[in-house]
Amino acid sequence: MTDTIRTETAAPAPAPATKANAAVLWMLLAVFGVGTVEYLVAGVLPDIASDVKVSDATAGLLVTVYAVTVMIGGPLLTIVTTRVPRTPLIIGSMAVFVVGTLGTALANSFPLLVVFRIVTALPHATFFALCLVLATSLVPPEFQGRVIARVSLGLNLATVLGVPLGTLIGGQFGWRTSFVVVAVFQTLATVGLVAVTRRAPTRPAGSISAELTVFTRPSVWAALTLTALAQAALFVVFTYIAPFLRDYTGFSAGHVTVLLFVFGVGSVAGNQLGGHFADRSIDRTLLIALGALAVSLGLLALFGSSTWFTAPWLFVLGAAGFSIIPPLASKLITSASEAPNLAATVNIAGFQLANAAGAWIGSLTLSTGGSLVSLPIVGAGLALAAVLALVVGTRRSRAVGGGR
Repeated sequence: MTDTIRTETAAPAPAPATKANAAVLWMLLAVFGVGTVEYLVAGVLPDIASDVKVSDATAGLLVTVYAVTVMIGGPLLTIVTTRVPRTPLIIGSMAVFVVGTLGTALANSFPLLVVFRIVTALPHATFFALCLVLATSLVPPEFQGRVIARVSLGLNLATVLGVPLGTLIGGQFGWRTSFVVVAVFQTLATVGLVAVTRRAPTRPAGSISAELTVFTRPSVWAALTLTALAQAALFVVFTYIAPFLRDYTGFSAGHVTVLLFVFGVGSVAGNQLGGHFADRSIDRTLLIALGALAVSLGLLALFGSSTWFTAPWLFVLGAAGFSIIPPLASKLITSASEAPNLAATVNIAGFQLANAAGAWIGSLTLSTGGSLVSLPIVGAGLALAAVLALVVGTRRSRAVGGGR
């Protein structure tokens, strides 16, 4: 049997709890490194722009290039590597990531920065999906949501801890040092991950056609639709959260930094709660989480001009927005049990696309005469559309005897 994580009819027996916990911890750390490199550019953007002599707007394209590469390159890389054994895939994907990160640190021109950001982003979705599917194979099905939440916690911590620390290091020692530190960290995390997972249960690889076949299922497309609507709903507002807080609510720039941390802490709490309750009922958890997101956005529209309301409410908004991630991932992996890697990769790419779509919808709203307060109204509408899609999909699934 090859060393790979592809699916089979009968799932392998879960690994012992201590080994599973160690593996999940190393996955969390590795995902933390990946997420930090993705978001770190935003924290040191002015320094990068000044160093390579471009405008802030031009330097901001590094964020766009990364997201587009994840959206397009992630699924393609997963298809190409569908029969590559797990351990070589972990080592190979993270080697590419580290080379891209070091290249970013050494690049002396903007075109080179673009090239190395593409290299860094290429294994992002494939590796994250690999970690999610591997983690779920190490625990019984009733713990699937919680283990997904623990792995994806790495992305939450990247925004709450990784980017602030990277920005601090960049401010003290130069932005290039931040990327070198992450590259070293990621190398160590990869060594640890390989050490604890090389003897983990494996699954035989399927063909590319078998992987693609799962996308003929309505349940898979329903899960992807929920991802798109939910993430777009959140990022319509979050993309413009700084001007909303500063220009509409009236907070100072210093307060905005603190409030973004409050949002980040809420996202960590919501992620863990979403994983816990997803193990009881995926659809019920999604219904409550999506409803909470719609309500939290709606109330932000009503009372967002009040500082006493908005400050603590950002914790609620962060919790509601990120509580959706574990049940969505769990729903998709369950729906695409024969090809969870490709499905999870497409879902991760879908998150990136939805983030970009949310930002575009927000920009369109503002450019056509909408005010900042209209953004949470639009977001609430998208969240309600997700609730409706979930209800319709659940009823249709029950009608044919499916669903969970």
